[in-house]
Parts: sequence; structure tokens; C-alpha cells
Amino acid sequence: MEAVESHIERESVNAEWALKVVSDRLLDVYAKIKDDYLRERGSDVEDVVERLLFALSGERTERPQLMEDTVIVAEELLPSTVAELDFGRIRAIATDSGGWTSHTAIIARGLGIPAVVGLRDFYRQARTGDEIIVDAGRGEIVLHPTVRSAHGYRSAHGRKHELSTAFVPVEAQASAHEPLVTVDGVEIILRANLELPPEYAGIDRFGARGVGLFRTEFMLSQRDSMPLEEEQYQAYLKVAQLGGADGAILRLFDLGGDKGAPAGFEPERNPALGLRGIRFCLRHEELFRTQVRAVLRAGAQARVSAVVPMVSDVTDMRRARALFDEERARLTADKVSVGRVRLGAMIEVPAAVMLAAELAREVDFLSLGTNDLVQYLLAVDRDNDQVSDWFRSLHPAVLQSVRKTISAAVAAAIPIVVCGEMAASPAYALILIGLGARELSMSAASIPRVRRMVKGIDELTAAAIADDCLKQATADDVEELVRVRLGSHWPELFPPKSLPAARAKAAAVVAHIGGEV
Repeated sequence: MEAVESHIERESVNAEWALKVVSDRLLDVYAKIKDDYLRERGSDVEDVVERLLFALSGERTERPQLMEDTVIVAEELLPSTVAELDFGRIRAIATDSGGWTSHTAIIARGLGIPAVVGLRDFYRQARTGDEIIVDAGRGEIVLHPTVRSAHGYRSAHGRKHELSTAFVPVEAQASAHEPLVTVDGVEIILRANLELPPEYAGIDRFGARGVGLFRTEFMLSQRDSMPLEEEQYQAYLKVAQLGGADGAILRLFDLGGDKGAPAGFEPERNPALGLRGIRFCLRHEELFRTQVRAVLRAGAQARVSAVVPMVSDVTDMRRARALFDEERARLTADKVSVGRVRLGAMIEVPAAVMLAAELAREVDFLSLGTNDLVQYLLAVDRDNDQVSDWFRSLHPAVLQSVRKTISAAVAAAIPIVVCGEMAASPAYALILIGLGARELSMSAASIPRVRRMVKGIDELTAAAIADDCLKQATADDVEELVRVRLGSHWPELFPPKSLPAARAKAAAVVAHIGGEV
């Protein structure tokens, strides 16, 4: 900002031009950085600059106008852009960057929208109006398909303009809301991960047992200031009420890293290892206190739990709990109704795994975030397609960390919810159950296929397979073991092409590219 102001004063130009000149210089610096991770952060700068230019224009913010049956093709889709899209018109998403657990892929699965990410150089080859086939099941894109190819895909999936959500298996019948048990009688609870309002309907539709993870930072995606306490209170109350008797677990602001930071905060050189999650909240205490007050107020009207992200030390939890106690006392003194809010720790960095037993004694529950756990444990950026081959959810170190964390929760007699994308894949979910997980949280659209798997397996065999997985030395060995054992025990649930735990499945669609986002 200082450079922009200086340029205005020195050159006597308007703010928009000064911003463009200064940002071009900054982007040139980013482009010359040798480190891939840091160089790609230039897109964050571009996102901020575009929004500043739009704000300076004085125009009102409107959603991009999309045609019916649109496929979004982009180099990168930032969370702020995704939140503004009209999901009623989007049939599929294709991006050059990202991986299976990138934010865009997670949102797409949550909405039942087919997505292929990590295409690297597809954006430059496509043009608005091109016909395209997005086969998310195979992770393939067909640009300018022949009449025969297009007809084949359309025939395979019914009528031409079928809604993308229809490709997600649906259990509209009453069984979707019945208690879920394995063949040998072990109850498994499936909860929903939520972020954007279009996902809310999936809770009832797919029979979710409440909300296992609500990403509260979505409230920052379409604004340039922090939401007020009342606005947060209303949003949290609505989500908790959607969860009914099972309520909702609200993840406190997980800002920084791939989530970005609110407007007005300085970008970091290495945000993934910077002021992220609880670190950001404790550094900006007033912002955190506002959120805590909203959560406590919502807890007076519905069943609410709060989970602290990016915990790496018991001190993080003690400081967070102290703030909750202080704000509870203030609200009570002001005669404002507050409820009992359970407080949990998100286990997603190696330090938290090592201290799982100590953390379990400090909290009411644990949440195991496998997306970031795999990223930090294996030192693999989950948004970087260049290293996607090293992102292995069945890596022995990951499985040992899951077992250690679950064992810590069991020993402390507290609940634990596994809420990463591992839970959304039937084969991965089976291994998690074998490792002792009893509560899984995933995108609501993923619940039917996981439910079907749970009803067809026995926990005893799953546990034996998981134990054998823990004895393997490499991720390749584990994946081969899973492929063979699951295919032999339950071939009707795990056909060969689905193993080992093939990534997010969605049907292909035929549509037109509807805008270069």
C-alpha cells in the first residue's frame, strides 16, 4: 500500500493505475523465485489486486454470469472465487493446479460436482464455448470430443442435461436415516463436512448424523472485513440447528496457508508454516474473542462444539480454553445466554500426534484432520500437482499416526472424529474403521457410498487388514495389500478398478466451457 501511495504522489496518476504498476513489479519478483511453492503464491497477489481494482471501480459485486451447463476451466480457483459461483449452472470443474485434497476439489465433492484438478497446462488450450467432457471418475478431460464420443458419454449417463448432483448415489429412502452398523454389529456414525450454504441440504438428504466439521472461514471468502459477532452468531446457530440433536462441530477460523488471510493482513513468505489456525487467532486476540462470543451464544440455542485448528502444543489448548472461560464470564455478567460448548483439538500436525495423549487429557474431544496431517507428515503440498504422487494417504507413517491418535482418545474416554478426505473414500474409510475410528465426517454427497460399504463389512476383518497394513514398510506395499484383501473379502463392494481407494468418484458430463475464471 505504501508503494501504491508513493506512486500516486510521485506520478500524479489515479489509484487504479498506481496499483497496476506496483502489482506488476511485485508479480515479476514472484515469477523469478526459484522455489515452486513461493512462486505459485503470486496467484494470491493477483487475486487481491483484482479485487482491489474492482472495489476502486465503485461497481457492485455480482456473481459471474454463467450459461446453463457450464464447465469452469481455470489455471487456479481460489476459495474466494469458488464461493461466488452459481452452482446451479455449473456441471463440472477443471483446473491446472491442485490435488485430490485441494480446497477446490473438496468443495466440488461436497456439492456433487465432477472435478478434475492438476491438469498443468489445459487452461491455455481451452476457449470459452468449447465443448468438453469431464470424466472425474478416470481423471480425464476430452476437449472437442467427436460426435461419437459425446454420444457415448451421454448415453452412459442418461438424458443430455441431467443435473450434476444426480451423478452422486442418493439414498432418499428412510434407510439413510437409520442407525448404521457393520455386519458384526459395530455402530459407525457418519457426519457431514460443510462450508458453503449450497451444501446444507445434503445433511438431511444423505442422512448425516449432524455436522462433523463446519469451516467457519467461509464467512471471509466474499468480504473484505471480518464478520461482526451477530453475523457469526446467526450463521453458527443455523448450522447447529441443521445438525439437529447431533449438533455441529465448528472449526474456529483456520486462516493462513491455502486459506489465505483476511484483507488488511500482510501475506507471508511461507504461509503453510506461518501464522495459521490457532496461531493467527491468538496473535489477533480481539478477532478470536469475537468468534468465541458468537460460538458461546449459539451454544445456548443448539448443540455446539468448537475445534481448535493447527494445534501443536498443549499450551495452545490451554490459552484457547482460557479465552472461552473469560468470554463466558463476560457474557454471563452482561446477562447474555450462553451454552455449554465442548472444546476439542484438531490433530493435523506431527507434533499434535506425538502429544495426542497429553492433548486428550485437556479437551472434550479430538478431531483428526487427515488432509493436513498427510501434508505435514510427508512434507507434501496438497495443492501442488508436481508432488501429487507423494501424497499417499495409506503411507505407513500416516496409518501409524491415525492409530496413535485414536488410541489416545480411547484411553482418555473421549470421542474422536476423523474428518479429512480419507473418510470420504470407501476403501480408506474401511481402513480407518479397522484402526478404531467410529465417527467419520465427510462431504455429505460421499455419505451414501460409505454407508453402503459399512453395511457390507465386518469390523473384525477390517481390523485384521488394518493391523497387517501397519506392518508394511512402504505405501506401495500397503496399497497392494489393500487392493488384494478388500477385493477378495468384499468383491461386490470393491471391484478391481476402485482399488486401492481410487480418488473422488463422480460421473462424467458433457457441457460447454462457460468463462475463463
